[in-house]
Formats: sequence, C-alpha cells, structure tokens
Amino acid sequence: MSFITTLTILPGQPLPAVAEALRAALGSAKVVYLRGLAAHVPAGDWAAFYDELTEVTGQCLHLDEDYAQGSIRSGQKWIEVRYDAAIPDDAAYRFSKNAQPLHTDESYLSEPAEVMFMHCLVQAPEGGETTFVDADVLWQQLQAKSPDLATRLLNRPVRFAKAGDSRTLPIIADTPAGLRLNWNYHCVDPAESAEAHALAAEFRQFLLEHISNTPAEVALPLAPSEAVAWWDDQVLHGRRAFRAVATNDRFLLKSGFRLSTADV
Repeated sequence: MSFITTLTILPGQPLPAVAEALRAALGSAKVVYLRGLAAHVPAGDWAAFYDELTEVTGQCLHLDEDYAQGSIRSGQKWIEVRYDAAIPDDAAYRFSKNAQPLHTDESYLSEPAEVMFMHCLVQAPEGGETTFVDADVLWQQLQAKSPDLATRLLNRPVRFAKAGDSRTLPIIADTPAGLRLNWNYHCVDPAESAEAHALAAEFRQFLLEHISNTPAEVALPLAPSEAVAWWDDQVLHGRRAFRAVATNDRFLLKSGFRLSTADV
C-alpha cells in the first residue's frame, strides 16, 4: 500500500459516491487526506456530512471517552479533540495545546475500529498539524539506527490498558499482511513486567530522537472542512504543538469505523 493519498470531494458528488471513493482509497493507501468540501458545503453542514459519510463507508464504532469520568466510554460516536483553556495542558493531550507524541489510537481497546477518521471544524491559529509515520519507514529507521531494539520489539507482546479495557499485542508485529503497530507509551499496563516497561521507554526515546520532526514524519495541516482517514495499525500519528488562547481555538471531531476485506 502507498502511504498517503488525497481524495477531493467534488461539487455535486453524491455522498454514496464519496463513500465508494473513500473505500477505494483506503484499499490502496494507509492515510487518505480528504479535501474540497468547503467549496460547496456550508460550514454548518460539515459535521452532518462527515457523520453520514462515515456511516455509509463502514461500520462505525462509538469510541468517545468521558474525560470527567476517568475516560470511561460515553457511548457517543464522535470524540472532541479540542483546546480547552480550563483543563491544564499536562492533564490530557486531547484538550491540550502541547505536542502529542506518536502513537496509535486503539492500543488498549479490546474491540477496536480499523480506520480512524478525523475532520476539522476550527484550525489552530498557528501549528497543530496532524503528523503520520509509515510503519515501513519506521521499521527501516529502526533497523538502520537501532537494530538491537528492532529485534527486541518485533513480535514481542505488550499489554496496554486504560479505563478498564486492555489489549495485548506487539508494538511492531510482522504479519502476513505486513507490519502492524500497536503503541501508546502512556497506556502500557502498569502491571506489565519491568522488562516491558524498559522496552517501551527505549522505543519512546528512539521515536523522540530519530523519528519526530524528521522527514519520516509527514505533517498535514487540516484546514477547516478537511478530514483524514487512516488505518490505525499501519501508521503512527501525533500532533504538533499549537498556539491557542481561548477554548475551542482548535476543534476537531474524531471517530472510527470497520471495513470488511470485501470492501477494500
């Protein structure tokens, strides 16, 4: 599969046709950058358009977590990823203006989606780009710069847990379908072994030193009305720091859906 492709939503294009084009794009690319909606759909209708698009494209999951209740699942489909001036920056990346480290979204989910989908309502005044790293590029860099770490990471199961849910998978797995990732440093189960925690810390440092803010990390600015869909286990993603003063100076909505192999 290719890394990133762009899908332009055309004026007058029926929504089922957009969904078909999105499924086709996801069949050949790990990340799909959707553009063009603002040229023909009013801002007040963007959220409804993407809500219907995701429903038509795949089987949507309700992944939202209630921050005020310890991140338990709320039952809502859309996750608000927005700056909140009332929440300290170091309390939750979701509401912070800090850079967010590279990760996968579903490291700890026992019933994960396959594809994550995020669209922008309000772009930060400065910064806030969403960044992506191809699993294949990551593996090449690991083999070149830290082959011993690469060997120890590959196919070594690690348990990730949060808010009563958990999943055990390798951080990097070599599967018949290709490399697959499962990673969030902050969600490694506290009950994991000391060796697993040390491995996670070493990988985190590798990402900071050799992947973040290098050509391996591709940044998408996501202007208002634009969206991005990605296979969560085939890339790492993160966020650049941004400037914000008032609550909702940056506001995106995120959800996830599943596609059967017949769809792609």
